[in-house]
Amino acid sequence: MKVIGSTTSFRLSRLAKAFFVCTGLLASSAPIMANSLFFAPNGGVESTGDFLHGVGQDVINDYNDLEFGNNDIDNYSEVNITNATDSLVIVSQVKAGFGRGNKSSVNQTGVSNTAIVGQIGSGNVAYISQDGDGNAAGIGQLGMHGEALINQDGNNNLAVIGQANMIYPSSKLSVNQENDNNIAFVAGSGGADLGISQDGGDAAIINASGAMRIYINQTN
Repeated sequence: MKVIGSTTSFRLSRLAKAFFVCTGLLASSAPIMANSLFFAPNGGVESTGDFLHGVGQDVINDYNDLEFGNNDIDNYSEVNITNATDSLVIVSQVKAGFGRGNKSSVNQTGVSNTAIVGQIGSGNVAYISQDGDGNAAGIGQLGMHGEALINQDGNNNLAVIGQANMIYPSSKLSVNQENDNNIAFVAGSGGADLGISQDGGDAAIINASGAMRIYINQTN
């Protein structure tokens, strides 16, 4: 049995607070599906963009393998930890409804990285890749057929994605963080299609619902 020490508790607390931010964003958008919130002080927002923007082809290939493979009725989860120390991965999957189960994949390389995935529903896909030190990532999915990806290549990055997809169309959300000290909170539902790319010291908070396509590119 692994005993959770003070350092791990701090990392979990950090992610828990971030999840509360995304939960609040989703709750605020529930009454009015057209609500949206964008906060990106160092970058611009354009009306065109797509899921997986800025993500490297090797990560995209891994994601496609996860999405289109292992089409079992049950839940599927894989964790790959390579050349890493003090890694923390928590995955919780609850299948609800008809159709295939949920899928998740977590890949970690480095020191003191934290990844949490929570899925309730069916047909959701969550992918987290961390290469560096002190990164934290969380994906929470509720409903059906949500797609989410977080890629962190650097140090001390924080990214959280929250999805609520009760009916079609479902949302597709991705965060790509390179270099150090990026922060991203993304919440979406109802056909939102978002791709976020950050390149060091950037912050973005986004709540999108409805059939929206948003692209954010932040560079120093």
